[in-house]
Amino acid sequence: MRRTILYLIVIALAAVSCKKELFTSETISFGALDGGTTRALMDDSTLKTAGNKLKVFDELTGFTGTASWMDENDHLYIKDEIVYAGNPVWSYVSNMTYPWTADGTHKFFSWLSYDQSLSLTDAQFWGASFNFNPSTKVLTLPQKTMDTSTDQFDFMYSDPVSVEAASHPANTPVNLQLHHLFAAQNLEVYNISGNKVLLKTVTLKGMLNKRSATVDYSSSDVSITTSNLDSTEVVLFTSDDSAPDGYGTEFEDEDLQKNLTDFILMWPQTFVELADARLEVVYKIKDTDDEISEELTAVMNLNKLEAFKRNASGMDAGVKYSFILEFRPSSIVILLNVLPWEYEDYDWDYSDHSISAKSGKFKDGVLAFYRLNPSTGEYTVEPTADEWSAKTMRLSQADVLKGRFFIEAPTQGRWQITTYPLSAAEYFEIEPTSGEIDVFAPNDGKVEFTVRANLDKTPTSPQTLFFNVAIYFNGDWHDANSEFNRKNIRLILDAS
Repeated sequence: MRRTILYLIVIALAAVSCKKELFTSETISFGALDGGTTRALMDDSTLKTAGNKLKVFDELTGFTGTASWMDENDHLYIKDEIVYAGNPVWSYVSNMTYPWTADGTHKFFSWLSYDQSLSLTDAQFWGASFNFNPSTKVLTLPQKTMDTSTDQFDFMYSDPVSVEAASHPANTPVNLQLHHLFAAQNLEVYNISGNKVLLKTVTLKGMLNKRSATVDYSSSDVSITTSNLDSTEVVLFTSDDSAPDGYGTEFEDEDLQKNLTDFILMWPQTFVELADARLEVVYKIKDTDDEISEELTAVMNLNKLEAFKRNASGMDAGVKYSFILEFRPSSIVILLNVLPWEYEDYDWDYSDHSISAKSGKFKDGVLAFYRLNPSTGEYTVEPTADEWSAKTMRLSQADVLKGRFFIEAPTQGRWQITTYPLSAAEYFEIEPTSGEIDVFAPNDGKVEFTVRANLDKTPTSPQTLFFNVAIYFNGDWHDANSEFNRKNIRLILDAS
């Protein structure tokens, strides 16, 4: 009897020992990155806003043991939310701990389930038919109309990440690479017509912007299927003044309005689907004698725009599209600028994307201009308060200015200054217009360029020049105007 009891104790100890070996002492943890590398549009920085949540799943296969919280029919080891609270590692909302298993394959996938800035959940945004099927691993996104009045919930989803438990590096989080479901669009206006422009409406028509979708996580790669439900009108701009005829907004000559509207989320569209999509502009022209034209309408079919003609896939998710209305002396031109998601034309901090700037001279902008003092031979800052409040510097034929900004990162790369419009640029001489970045050089990352009047050209009317700053790093040019030229400074060369 005593021997039998001893055998039972040995068997029990062996069973306990085997059970302990099924799990490790390390908890599965997660980090999150914007894979696309305001009101809602998330980049890698705004994704990491305290309170933002991701719904995460872990499909576990090949595991020799069991976990009490698992459903054997769906193999989901984790089905929980994680929340960002200021740490690289996101915390589980449930306060559960999920240990790494000693064997088996973990397939992780996720989506954005709560936007703290909007105080909006995924289910609230999508509605009652929003559903995830654990057995098929398919997420159903019911029909949604995306326009200027829709909550700008930047729905993001991750690639599946498969990890062999036995080969997972100790004490490292699983990084969830997130992608955007929607595209984004905005509107800019630039008037070089010599007249005033009265803009009434700018509308996107024929866009398939009432759609539904499924996100299929069942295979090694995520699959997105989008249905075609309906075309809708999206008003990118309407005059907000109280004029009875709807023409209360005037754009002066040489008036640059960047980000006339915030970026708004749109369903992506294939090139074929863009066949019926068009941009319609309704406007009038007021000439120098204040004579107002009849109502005019300009229409551009989107599939005729060069940017879409070069891209057979059409309007892609995770890409920003900026429509530019350029009013010229005898025509209106509709242009399209295709921008990476991390591009922000309004004020934001590039430091999270390896670009940052510093300036001790001005509070609102880091691009500064210094006027040459002929008596001392030194460049001193001499703009008047009125000049800087108007974002304008005036110069005469005899003036020499020095533009200056500082780069702290990247440590290597190139900077570039471009100027526009071309009709004004010929009256200015700028040197250099580009250069190498070396923040460890004696000038501590300082960039300087000289601006003077082109003495071979004598303007008969004032010429206005705008600047744009770009930085080259990681194999691509990045628009950095919003960081280095926050005021959108203009130089005006007076007529002689």
